[in-house]
Amino acid sequence: MRTIISGRVTPDVLDRADFIMGIVPTRFVTNGATRTDLPTDVYPIDPKLGEAGEIARDYSLVQQADALIVVGRNPHLVGLARMYGLLVHQE
Repeated sequence: MRTIISGRVTPDVLDRADFIMGIVPTRFVTNGATRTDLPTDVYPIDPKLGEAGEIARDYSLVQQADALIVVGRNPHLVGLARMYGLLVHQE
């Protein structure tokens, strides 16, 4: 499943997301560099747009994903993911 990762997502977090929510990533969707063997789609924030760029990027991420795994706080992204019906695992 195409999975957005946000924050410091470790292998332990991925294991808990699988156990608790059934989220098993086959592809990552992210806003920056991710070290993984899985294919990764990157949607960076346009620095010229400031906060509006971050909001627009969040919409791009949720439109391309099936699930969200987030460590820490990202209320806008979590809210959008829930609005779009994504599975959400937050720690």
